[in-house]
Amino acid sequence: MNTLHFVALIRGAQATGYTATFPDLPDCMASGDDVASLVIEAKRVALDHLQALANVGEAWPEATPIEQIAMDPGVIAVLIDVAVDDPPIRVNVSLGERLVQRLDAAAEARGMTRSGFIAQSVRMNLGEQPRTDFEGAGRKLQDDFTILARKINDAIGPNSTFEKRMADFDGRVYEGVRRAADSVSAAMARRRDAAKAASDGPRDANAAE
Repeated sequence: MNTLHFVALIRGAQATGYTATFPDLPDCMASGDDVASLVIEAKRVALDHLQALANVGEAWPEATPIEQIAMDPGVIAVLIDVAVDDPPIRVNVSLGERLVQRLDAAAEARGMTRSGFIAQSVRMNLGEQPRTDFEGAGRKLQDDFTILARKINDAIGPNSTFEKRMADFDGRVYEGVRRAADSVSAAMARRRDAAKAASDGPRDANAAE
């Protein structure tokens, strides 16, 4: 495995989200709600792009040094590291017609190209790749959980909109309960005053006689 470093140009803001483009990979673009999730997505789309080039037998582009990248104002340049196999080269292989038909059917069933299926089969038989890519799936799951945890923290953290709305709701409920209690207390006081006035009335009349 080799690690390639491609320059990604980041644009955007926290309120609107971020996007990243690659000067050396013109068809690649990634997006994310924050810079951390953007970098994870940028690695994924860059790797997918390189694998797509390898599957059709095209050479990978040379990575331009970050010092040579021209940037517009407000754009941030970062290096995205992508773990890849060796750069692809074309080879001519002679296979039987029926074997090629079976190969193509198996590749299509797995959503792969002929070249990709052959490369994967070779890696399996060389012991370089397990039959199920648990490591890759685990990395993706970890990345997904990282993004999800960050979004949950942003959504319900101490300074989140959710927390502020809940605090406002609690305040309005408390104020409503306080007003209701004041109204009940005032009503009870009026009833006591009325009852006292009613009981004092006959005694005052008798005293006058």
